[in-house]
Amino acid sequence: MPTYRQSSQNAGQVAKPRSLYDSVEQRRSPPCFVEKPERTFAVHALNAVFLGFPVNESNLISRSSHLAEYTIVTIDCSSPEFRHFAELPHVQSLNPLAPSAADVFLQLGADSLFYRHGEARLFGCYRNGELVGRAVASVDDRFPDPDVGHFGYFETCPEWACAKKLMQACEEWLREKGKKRIEGPINLNMLAGYRVQTAGFDAPAFPGEPRNPEYYPGLLDSLGYRKVALWQSWDISPLAMLGLHTIDWLQRSMRRASIDNGYRIEALRPDCLEEETQKIHYLVHEIFADNYGFSAIDLAEHVQMQGAAMNGSVKARGAFLYHSSQREPVGFSYGFNVDRIAILHTFGVVREHRGTGGADLLFSFGLAEIRSLGVRRAIGALAKEGKSKYERIGRPARAYEIVGKDL
Repeated sequence: MPTYRQSSQNAGQVAKPRSLYDSVEQRRSPPCFVEKPERTFAVHALNAVFLGFPVNESNLISRSSHLAEYTIVTIDCSSPEFRHFAELPHVQSLNPLAPSAADVFLQLGADSLFYRHGEARLFGCYRNGELVGRAVASVDDRFPDPDVGHFGYFETCPEWACAKKLMQACEEWLREKGKKRIEGPINLNMLAGYRVQTAGFDAPAFPGEPRNPEYYPGLLDSLGYRKVALWQSWDISPLAMLGLHTIDWLQRSMRRASIDNGYRIEALRPDCLEEETQKIHYLVHEIFADNYGFSAIDLAEHVQMQGAAMNGSVKARGAFLYHSSQREPVGFSYGFNVDRIAILHTFGVVREHRGTGGADLLFSFGLAEIRSLGVRRAIGALAKEGKSKYERIGRPARAYEIVGKDL
């Protein structure tokens, strides 16, 4: 079992926080650590204000001056340490919105269906005998790029040395597996959770959102990880919601043409999510085959990877199937309502039926349900980089990335 010691020279180093577009487009070299945090904050604040993102000085983590001993341990899923590994972000209050311990047991335990086509190695980082960080390195035989391995379930205290030791352990294991590149975070499969939040930490979290402390992207950046893919979410105000309803009304003739061509909408039953998943399982494979982190899995593994999302604790809204003239489902949508805020989560139509007006029809039915419930605020969630319906209402409020580096 290797033991790593943190030097006083780089103890507690953390990269400066990043604004959305600065972090996504302008990173060309590792961040420069400075001795004056106020100078870093001033530069970051100027960028953030210019781009419309709020920043406060609490975003910065000062250098720690103490010395600590860090030890990397491989965790066996049948050992008592596995429970501590699963509960870490909640027990240590590192990330209360991390996957629940129950989901981690289900997805990484001995009965995980992922192990039929993949491997994973669990690492815990101990500081003076106390677990303060975790990460999982994984390889998936079904992942489209055979040169890429992943890291996931990444949680760490705000210490640069802890993150460094965890990522070094993941990188070394993936090299041994013959991988040439590491990317993540991805918790084995996109259905179990993926992406790191990089902007919009002042905005409240919503169901299905990747969420982490705001020092995570800086730590990963300082270790040489760079953007692979970007997603964004928008906060939709009452005025912007009215604008979306207006645009929807203006497009009514286009929707009518789709209906006249035989396309129709069927509501999914939000109280029977596991049963309804059988209807959309193959659609997920068709629609998201080119989405980052996707690899084909069967229905049983799909349900297992979804974990708590299937228990009905958050009621789905705006859940619909889009049928073609042959009466087969060719698209679907779903969302949630939380505290009278609608989360417009997922819309998708299979490739051969795109351009038929299906996405607009699904979006329209979702808006109609929101209106019937009297909801006046919404979140347009997790749109991939590129053209989006939500661009009409202004700048995104949150951003998320998959990051990676060559091994």
